[in-house]
Amino acid sequence: MTEQPESGELLVGSYLRLIEECELVTYNQRSNEEGNQIEIDVIGVDNTDEGKQVVYTCEVVTHIDGLLYSGTTDTDRWAEYGNDGYQYTIERLWRKFNADREYVLDLFDSADSYVFELWSPVVPGNRDEKYLLSGLYDMADQFERETGAELELVINKAYTGRIEALREKAGETEKDYGELGFRILQILEHLR
Repeated sequence: MTEQPESGELLVGSYLRLIEECELVTYNQRSNEEGNQIEIDVIGVDNTDEGKQVVYTCEVVTHIDGLLYSGTTDTDRWAEYGNDGYQYTIERLWRKFNADREYVLDLFDSADSYVFELWSPVVPGNRDEKYLLSGLYDMADQFERETGAELELVINKAYTGRIEALREKAGETEKDYGELGFRILQILEHLR
């Protein structure tokens, strides 16, 4: 049974389809490999006009009260970034994106480029403070150094900007694109 996408995932998928113009958007993609239950929140595939294939791999964390997972990390890799919750959150995302990368490279082995994104509307902190926000930026930098692939943080203002672009597009059209998140925005943007 396929898990239904969450509201934040629907918005990200809508953005990929309608702004990035991905022909294929899939939600909650799970590996079939036994014992290796990788799940990617949203994958988008864009076959560009230049004949290139770009694969978007997005993890979506829509915690309105702020990005944070509860738990205790089993490594001190991120120890400089605050309490156990912050460290655990960074480590969990680090492992997730590394597993996602391996899976997507195998699944779409002939793609020309790969885009990895973390979407979260609320990440507290200041980039200059050694807490969660700066830890996420350092994690993204380390991901790029170790894998050669960029990990873009679509958080806070960047998240807001992308959703605003989606809302603007929703206000410009009445066509049903088959994306539930976008359809809801269309209804809201066309209220009289």
